[in-house]
Amino acid sequence: MLNRLFKRKAEPEPPSSAQESQNPKAGEVRQIGAEETLYLAPLPVYTGQQPVSMQGFPVVNDVYLQVGGSNIGMVWQGKMLAWVIWLVIFLVFFCPIIIATLFFFITPEGTNNTFSKDLNLSFQVFLVIGLPAGILNIGICIRTLITQTREQARQYPLRFNRQRREVCFVDSNTHEILIVPWEKVTAWISQGQMVTQYNATTFYTFGMALENEEKGTVQPILFGKPSQAHAIGTWEAIRLYMEQGVPTDKTGAWLRLLLGRELTEYELRPYEGLHTWEVEKLMKEEDGGLHSCFSDERRAEIGLSPRSRWPLRRWYIWRVLSFWKMPYMIAEWGHKAGTPAMPERVQQWSQPIPPDQWAKPSPALQKATQLVQHAMDKKKMNFIDACKLIERKA
Repeated sequence: MLNRLFKRKAEPEPPSSAQESQNPKAGEVRQIGAEETLYLAPLPVYTGQQPVSMQGFPVVNDVYLQVGGSNIGMVWQGKMLAWVIWLVIFLVFFCPIIIATLFFFITPEGTNNTFSKDLNLSFQVFLVIGLPAGILNIGICIRTLITQTREQARQYPLRFNRQRREVCFVDSNTHEILIVPWEKVTAWISQGQMVTQYNATTFYTFGMALENEEKGTVQPILFGKPSQAHAIGTWEAIRLYMEQGVPTDKTGAWLRLLLGRELTEYELRPYEGLHTWEVEKLMKEEDGGLHSCFSDERRAEIGLSPRSRWPLRRWYIWRVLSFWKMPYMIAEWGHKAGTPAMPERVQQWSQPIPPDQWAKPSPALQKATQLVQHAMDKKKMNFIDACKLIERKA
């Protein structure tokens, strides 16, 4: 799907300054240098992309969806800290033994060198060089974790109110509140390359812009994403929520099918912490078929592999190497640091309102969404060509 989104018959010319000054439209592609940008809104129409799991948003309810303020990824950072610690241990303790053993075998006979002398010298060298460098790297990792957690604790999240069809942004420095209509939000995904002396790295950015019409300024909001699918899927999840309500989480449905039961509220917590340990363990048990109601013979008949404890055993081995629950405790601490309390005006704005006061989508958006969805699903057009039909039919 994503290849079709960006596939064109010819590469476009770089936009002129006049074109750059024009407001973008959904389906428009602009290219500046090596960076290509596909606009998804204003007019948040159907994209055809699979939405990301709603578990990726820290708060989702009938009134608003919240973006930002999540500690997702902090367990991985804790594991990276564990590997840095292991690297220091290897350099200080194991490298001297390896080098002394190597010298023992390559040193000619008749010399004064002995294994104990070489080992003592190697330990001294690596203690003087490796230990300070290792402590420095461990300190950098810990400082990064603390800095990011503190930054998150002072950053207000972005809220999308589906009943009012508005988006609220609070500046973390000035505490200024900006509320804009949902249909006027500009959203895009950009793809670029960073070339180094080693390789070329592709990076993806999901961005939104909120216009302050009173001041004539624009507030950009950027999120780095690992792929195009994550970037467009994030926007599609937000769009579906604003247009249709809380969507069915297909990830949760898949897990229910796999486990044969409903997931508990404890397992579905939308952040990483100590509960993540239990969820990962449960998934490895399911991966090995340990909770299967079928015997190994029956599993073989229906095409499933025999039950095995090795997925769980390997998981335990990696947990030992990452210092057991240390990464999960770090993530729990990061979650408890939280985000700043929303201003009173935003809290009132986030309260539910009677259904008869709910804002309605504009006729232009309804018509454009139906047109694009029909063109993509029925006529098999890509997103860019389908959006071009909006202007033709206008």
